[in-house]
Amino acid sequence: MSLALLIAGSAQAFTMPWLRMAYFPFLLSLTAFYEQKTVLSVLLLIPFLELGNLLRGAPFIDETMFILFLVMTVCLSMLLKKRMKRGSINAPLPEETGAALSPYPETELNTLSDGKVISHYLESMFKPDDEIRSLLMVAKSAVFADSVNIFISSCDGLRLRCSTEESGGIIPSNNGILRLCFEERKPFISSDMNERKLEAGYVKKDKISSLVVVPVLDDTFPLGVITADSARFHAFSSADSDILQMFSKEIVKILQRERVYPQIQRSYATLKILNEESSKLLASLNLNVIVQSLIDGVYRIAPSNVVFFTAKGRDVEILHGKGFFPREKKIFGMKGTLLDMAVKNKGPMYISDVRNYRSPIMPFKTENVNAVFVLPMFYERDLLGILTLLLENKNALSPYQTDLLAVLGNQASTSMANAKFHSEIERLAVTDGLTGLFNHRHFQERLAQELSRLDRLSGRLSLLLIDIDNFKKINDTYGHQVGDSVLIRVAALAKKTARNIDIPARYGGEEFAVVLLGTDEKGAMNMAERLRKTVMDTKFSSEMNTFNVTVSIGISTSAEDVKKKEELIERADKALYHAKGSGRNRSILWSKINGNNS
Repeated sequence: MSLALLIAGSAQAFTMPWLRMAYFPFLLSLTAFYEQKTVLSVLLLIPFLELGNLLRGAPFIDETMFILFLVMTVCLSMLLKKRMKRGSINAPLPEETGAALSPYPETELNTLSDGKVISHYLESMFKPDDEIRSLLMVAKSAVFADSVNIFISSCDGLRLRCSTEESGGIIPSNNGILRLCFEERKPFISSDMNERKLEAGYVKKDKISSLVVVPVLDDTFPLGVITADSARFHAFSSADSDILQMFSKEIVKILQRERVYPQIQRSYATLKILNEESSKLLASLNLNVIVQSLIDGVYRIAPSNVVFFTAKGRDVEILHGKGFFPREKKIFGMKGTLLDMAVKNKGPMYISDVRNYRSPIMPFKTENVNAVFVLPMFYERDLLGILTLLLENKNALSPYQTDLLAVLGNQASTSMANAKFHSEIERLAVTDGLTGLFNHRHFQERLAQELSRLDRLSGRLSLLLIDIDNFKKINDTYGHQVGDSVLIRVAALAKKTARNIDIPARYGGEEFAVVLLGTDEKGAMNMAERLRKTVMDTKFSSEMNTFNVTVSIGISTSAEDVKKKEELIERADKALYHAKGSGRNRSILWSKINGNNS
């Protein structure tokens, strides 16, 4: 109202009627900051302030319209304020809209890892020292103490955990009433410490005349003590002791949560490792990659010497390892060892202390190994491998770690089985079902690849086309079953005669092909003759008698004028046709037909 009087008085004193326009922003500001009654009270004052203008002869209609527009402005302003307030009350809460109560925007939440969110939540929600200090401050006011302190048990005795005093104001001496209360687990009250010459168990700048001490008990286990002291005599009663015991129970809850907090962090960290390593296991169909990922994941869960064995009949072979394991020898017999026992039990075995273990631990010498974890990995009934951890410390693994290792091993077993199935499918896709050699399609693909490679690199390549002589007669005489056994036997001889780098394949029917890499005409003829003589000297049998089989072989070698696989195959086929037409059981070079020289 004083401001309204100031506006009216200024307008009249300085003869500036336009100054009355200041009423409008003045009253608008009132509606923003004051209640409705206050604004209406000031508004009713304005007409009385304008009476002076009417008495001095101001037009009545002007004054009336001025007051009317002023009233309309105030009413609209209050109406808008009321609608805005109602809208804020009816606005949906974050829980109702599904929004998360988080200090981060929704777009940022999508980019944050779960670890950061959980860590931020735990750190923001749980600050044990702040909570304990707040409780001590409340306890100090409740019992009218000079200071309230909590001492926690440690390996060196009782140490000060928190105090209402400034840092350094309390110095524990680790004896006296504090030690007595802690050991006997009973509260203690003294109102004349100086007269009785009692030692509190800590010293401070101000004297301690009255003292109350209560134990901090987790069930019956002592965690520490709470003390309240005062310079006044007879400052505390049994009621104050009861109050401190109530605060003691609340502090125990904080200390329990404090113990759980690092366990939550460790559990989350290991579960995160399990998730990451499981993803790696699922990302590959290569057995070696899967095993290496498994070993890396195991090492993250339990750092140790890790060895992975694969089954080789009754023996085991080291496929991969980390840390200590024999490298000069790979295959071992596992009979009588812990590996054998775990495989027979078909379950994980953890021996926390193997120093006095009577049976052999591993099929090789182990030094500085005090604990062992063995996990046989099965898929259905098939043993895929054995995961072994050789630990230097006894009791090195917790039950939580062994459970995680078992889960990771089961995941790896599934991935390894998938890899084996995939490898088997790939093998069947390129293998002839009867003979076990590569099939015709794979032969064509590999021959094209090798010829393409020769275009970029210098070198030679030869092709053998092999045909079993008089194979129809063998089928007609001995039957198709014996004929199939002949095909299988000749295929085995061809594979045995060829080198590891060569490509033996079934070309079709009774014909075979061998791609000889890095081989010229002379080397190809030597290989062909060795195979032909081996087949000729081999005895084949049926139910009735034994018989011999011969083969004819056509040979072609890559040259500058041979750029396509079709040309190389055609030349070998012509040489084979010539070998069969000139008496069979022989090897012919294409370059020797009709005087050809290449």
